[in-house]
Amino acid sequence: MRVLNLLLLIVLLIFSVSCSNSGQENNITQEIQITDATEAGVEVKEPANSIWVSAKKGDIESIRQHIAFGTDLNSVGSSRDETALIIAACQGHVEVVDLLVKEGVDLNIQNNEGVTAQFCAVFFGRTEIVQILSDAGADPNIVMSQDLTAMDLVSVEWGDTRESAVRLYKLKYQVSFGVDEIKAEHPLIMEILNK
Repeated sequence: MRVLNLLLLIVLLIFSVSCSNSGQENNITQEIQITDATEAGVEVKEPANSIWVSAKKGDIESIRQHIAFGTDLNSVGSSRDETALIIAACQGHVEVVDLLVKEGVDLNIQNNEGVTAQFCAVFFGRTEIVQILSDAGADPNIVMSQDLTAMDLVSVEWGDTRESAVRLYKLKYQVSFGVDEIKAEHPLIMEILNK
């Protein structure tokens, strides 16, 4: 009887705490909910979009669903054999990059052009993403197929050739960012990479 009363008290306590915090329930991250569902043996439905489409769109909920579903986060897709991390870094989706890094993805995988997530983030002036990747240990000295590293990108002078390359890659990678914005970010990125 005493055990039953104790259990009843615990249930009531949990219920009262959950009721008093019901406004805060919306702030619980999907990460925790997905982990709880997986641990509880709840079947997670296969995401509607591929992990690469989800990364390109910056669809954090779909990425969380891929994590819960067990999708290989280092898998490559697209015509350039890119990971979700490379795609999200190029597109500037900070929240997706941060989640993938926290999930332990390989930071230094290269696509078929030798581009890494760090290289793409540097190239397109994605300062916050460069910081996340650097803090997590991404290597800025990996050489891509054009014999350039991420460090080289911020070290060379801007000129017509460089601006043309940025414009070309903006189209190729379908990103939205202005050349002047990228120029403005590179001194900050150089500081991050030199730490």
